[in-house]
Amino acid sequence: MSNLPVYAHRGGATKYVENSLRSFEYAKKIGVDGIEMDLQLSADGVAFVTHDLDFFRLAGINRRITDMAAEEILQLKLGKTFLRRFLYSRVLSFDEFLSFFEQTNLKLNVEFKESFLGKTEKIDEVVYKTKNIKDVHFSSFEESILETIQRMPLKTKTAFIGKKNSSWDEILVNRSYDAIHLNKKFFGTELMDRIWEAGFPIRFYNIKGTEKYLKNPPQSVIGWITDFPLKVIEQQNRL
Repeated sequence: MSNLPVYAHRGGATKYVENSLRSFEYAKKIGVDGIEMDLQLSADGVAFVTHDLDFFRLAGINRRITDMAAEEILQLKLGKTFLRRFLYSRVLSFDEFLSFFEQTNLKLNVEFKESFLGKTEKIDEVVYKTKNIKDVHFSSFEESILETIQRMPLKTKTAFIGKKNSSWDEILVNRSYDAIHLNKKFFGTELMDRIWEAGFPIRFYNIKGTEKYLKNPPQSVIGWITDFPLKVIEQQNRL
C-alpha cells in the first residue's frame, strides 16, 4: 500500500473545465492530497489560473493572455464549444483561487508559466500571497523563474520540471531545487536513477491511474500529479 500525495492536475480536469473553480471543488471532494494549478500573467499584471498562453483551446478566441487586460479575461466563457453558451466556467484570478484554497487543508503546487519570465516583482507577489499556506511548492520549466523564487527571503520550496534535453549536468550539480518533476515516460529510466543519486526526490506527472508501480513506488518518488486522481487513490488501496 502507498500513501504518496496525489495532486489533481489542474483540478478535476477530466470532469470539469481545467483550472476552474468547479474542477478544484471536485478534486477536494474526492479526497486528493493536493492541487496542481497553472499561472499566467495578463497584460496589466494580474495573475490568472490558466495553462495556455492563448485562449483558443478553452474559449475559442485566438488571443494571448499577455495581450489582454484582466477585465477582458474575466468576461471569457470557458468550456466545450457547444456548451459555452449555457454552461461555462470563468477564468479564475489567483486571488479568487486563494479565497477557495485557503479554506482547504490541501497541499499546493503552483506552476509558473512562460508569461512570468523576467517579471520578478510579479513572481514575488504571487509567492508572498501563499505565505500562509502550510504546504506549497513552486514549479516551472523555466529555471530563471525558480531562481527568482530562491532569492526571496521567504522559505520556499521549488521543483524544476525536467525534459529529456534539459541541461542535466548543470542542473544536478549546481541547482538547489527541492524536487524534480518528470513525465511518467521517464519512470524506471537511467535519468530517474541519476536524478535520485544526485539527491533530488521526484514527482511524476501524466499519471493515468493504471500504472502498476503506484502500489509500491521506489523511495525516490514523493508524489503523483494526475488528471485521474480518483483512479490513483483507488490504486493506492485507500478506498
